[in-house]
Amino acid sequence: MPESKLEELFEEFLLIYKVVNRDKIINMLRAELNTEQLIEIYQCSDGEKSTREVSAALKNKCSHSTVARLWNKWALLGLVIPAKQKGRYKAAFSLDEYGISGVIEENEEGN
Repeated sequence: MPESKLEELFEEFLLIYKVVNRDKIINMLRAELNTEQLIEIYQCSDGEKSTREVSAALKNKCSHSTVARLWNKWALLGLVIPAKQKGRYKAAFSLDEYGISGVIEENEEGN
């Protein structure tokens, strides 16, 4: 089977998976990313940055070891995927796509 056909099938499968499991994904993201800091760490997890670079991007609000611990936990939950460079992870879901980003800010504004 040509590679482009496999890619098309994979994209179609991924779309169906996201639709069928949307509520479960949203619930898991909300449960795990329940503070502004966790949301920021997740959003900085682009597969390009190291744990130290993520920590620096957050103006050292958390240590690089905290980022590493979170990545390991999130990898087990399927929230991040290993990046090309060993030891780095990429967010598996777009928070905007699931209406998660800004949840903390909206709640804080309402208080």
